[in-house]
Order: sequence, then C-alpha cells, then structure tokens
Amino acid sequence: IIRFMSIMQPIKNIKYIFFDIYGTLAGFYPAREQIQKKILSKNGIFLSEDQITFGYKFADEYMAYQKQNKPLRSLTSEEKKDFFSNYQLKIIESNKIFIDKKFAWKIWQEISKEKYELRIFDDVLENLKSLSDLGFKFAGITNMDIRGDLLIKNLGLENSLEFIVTSLESGSEKPDSKIFLESIRRANISAFESMYVGDQIESDYLGSQKIGMVPVLIDRYKYHEDFSGIKIKNLDEIKKLF
Repeated sequence: IIRFMSIMQPIKNIKYIFFDIYGTLAGFYPAREQIQKKILSKNGIFLSEDQITFGYKFADEYMAYQKQNKPLRSLTSEEKKDFFSNYQLKIIESNKIFIDKKFAWKIWQEISKEKYELRIFDDVLENLKSLSDLGFKFAGITNMDIRGDLLIKNLGLENSLEFIVTSLESGSEKPDSKIFLESIRRANISAFESMYVGDQIESDYLGSQKIGMVPVLIDRYKYHEDFSGIKIKNLDEIKKLF
C-alpha cells in the first residue's frame, strides 16, 4: 500500500534538506527537448518540445525502474543498446509514432553525439541562500555515476551543498535505503530531522519516506498533476513548507 504524506501544518525540526540532482537542481543545456527535436526532425519525425517533454515522462520512469533493478553501469554493451533503444522508443511511442528498435537506436546514437552540459536551474542559488539564512544545511543524493565532490564542482555548488552522495560511491541506487541512510549518517542527523526533495515518486519520494525523511516531490514539468502528497512546482515554493 502506497501512503503519501499530506501537509497539514508547517514542517518542523528539519536541520538538513537533501536534494536529488538531475531534474531537481539541474538539467541539460541545451535542453534535452531541443536536442531531441533537432535529431528527430533530421530523421523525419516531427514533434514539438511539449510533446517531447511528455514523452520523457515515460522514458524517465523507465530509467528509474532500470536503475533500481540493475544500474546502468552494470549493463553489458548489448544490454545498454537494448535499454537506450527502448528509452528512445518511450519518447516517440508515447506520442503515437511507432518505429522499430533498430531505427530508435540509430536516433539515440546521433543524440548521444550532441554536446551538452549539466547546469543548475535558475531558481537554485537564490532559494538555497534564503534557506541557508534560516539555518538549514543542504546536501545531494543522486543515482549519477560520478564522484560527489566532482559533481559539486561541475555544478558550481561548492558554497551551497555540504556534500553529494552518489550511487557510484554508496554502491546503492535510489529507492534502496542504503544511499539515503549513508547520507543522513554523513550529515550526523536523524532521518526525521531531514527533508528530501526529488522529482521521481518511486525512487525519490517513496524511497526517502521509507527511512523516515520528510519527502517532497518537485514537479517542474507537470508530470504528476494528481499527486496527493507534499508537492512543489519549483524551488520558489519550498519556503512555504516551513
């Protein structure tokens, strides 16, 4: 049985706010919708950026499911080919366009050659500063396969986050409890003294809730309009929780 917390009064006793990274604090630049649109058009498939965003909802759910069952870093070359072919198919087929897996793999290979970088969203620094002034500390928890200190440096968050625990370092993928428990251990707090903000229901919201953290869903792309738990649309709304 899935139980979502609903917010009835301001949340108290929080010392640390943990954040997911991709989709919560940072996104691709150029936007992945722009890259997809460019390569899809080149291959005779014409979707708007809104349609591609819609498709990514299903692709990202597929990604989260894969990571919690078998991390991408553990896949063989053939398994990765199969996974990313299916990932690309999710984006396209959700918009009622059907192609074969071989064509999907060709498209994904072209997309993978495009240059992009991970950048923090515009609402991150200002809101972290405001929350820091209220006495909160921050850290990250992510399934990304990179060292946490490198990720902090790459994102320019050295003055904002205390640390980032990654799946590479913890040997655990959200929603497994191990990565969350390692994070609160490093922060030297109890789970109930922490909040976790992420964009995935299964891996972020339910995973953090399971160990006693206060879970918050951030729904930047309006994927979860009917979600009944604690939800914010962007980081500008986080202050209303306290």
